Amino acid sequence: MTADTPGQEARPASVAVLAAAVGSPDDSATVAAALAATVADADPAQRDALLVAAFRAAVPGNAVALEALGLPRSLAEASVADVDRKLDRYGLRGTGVDWLVSVATGRVVAVGRLQYELGDRLPDGQPAWGVHVPETGPLDPDACDRSFARAPEVLRALAPALAAERWQCRSWILDPGLAAVLGPEANLVRFARRFRLAPPGPHDAAEGDESVAKFVFGVPLATARASNASGRLPRAVLDRWAAGAHWTERTGTAPV
Repeated sequence: MTADTPGQEARPASVAVLAAAVGSPDDSATVAAALAATVADADPAQRDALLVAAFRAAVPGNAVALEALGLPRSLAEASVADVDRKLDRYGLRGTGVDWLVSVATGRVVAVGRLQYELGDRLPDGQPAWGVHVPETGPLDPDACDRSFARAPEVLRALAPALAAERWQCRSWILDPGLAAVLGPEANLVRFARRFRLAPPGPHDAAEGDESVAKFVFGVPLATARASNASGRLPRAVLDRWAAGAHWTERTGTAPV
């Protein structure tokens, strides 16, 4: 039985951990550790299946809990919908337990086209709202404008203690070389121009290559490197790798 086997029954204790984390001050790593403890006695081969079942089982109740905290019902449902979307596409380990915890418990909130992460921090420690791009279709600039315009009111109402005055985004989409591949008016490039890049960091190349493999090809890095993909962006990714260079994951900020 795999981690995504249909019919796996969730443990009530696991679902309770995810339910209790909605609106709590605990960070995602703390909740993930508590969640792991609820399946620690299971056979190692079954633990991932139990965690997947717990995330899927927690989604409906957590949407209701988020609505009770002030998140409009449509946004609450859209937010937790990323749990099933990510599990279906990447599985538990391909997605990451911490991310699934963040989405399932309302630490990451969907507002229109974009997702926003509560409790993010700038390098100097100032609060920020993280910006993420879910895989829900084209990155239309007008849809992004509407999302950015609505998000502050939604986020402040949901978690006033985590209010911020800066957006922060870390993504392969912010690789400065993307414009040369797609052109200055491509949706991805126009999105990246919203942010002012921070200086490069030591992990940008490794994380960038992993992210491009995941989000452009939908496979692990080694598989992506060996692929023979077509299309302008996949071909450009492979060409850069063939030249011995890397794609970078960069961090950018913008005022709210």
